[in-house]
Amino acid sequence: MTVQFAWQEKYAEALLELNPELLAQRIVAAETAIYQRLEGLKHAGASSNEELWAISDALRGLRALAKRECPGQRSSQPPIPQGEVAP
Repeated sequence: MTVQFAWQEKYAEALLELNPELLAQRIVAAETAIYQRLEGLKHAGASSNEELWAISDALRGLRALAKRECPGQRSSQPPIPQGEVAP
């Protein structure tokens, strides 16, 4: 995975976390970084379709990871409305 944006680093940290006690924190940090990037893209009025696809994939991956490894804990971020991320 080539890291180009801060959210990608946080995402990779969550995927690679082996300590169950830290995993939920890593997932929240990754989601927060992703949502911050989306806000930045929204305010800048410019975005890359490739990055938006990567963000969409990352959010799905984080949600699946959280559901499997952190049952009973909910995501700290609201879901993105359809069409908001994926081009």
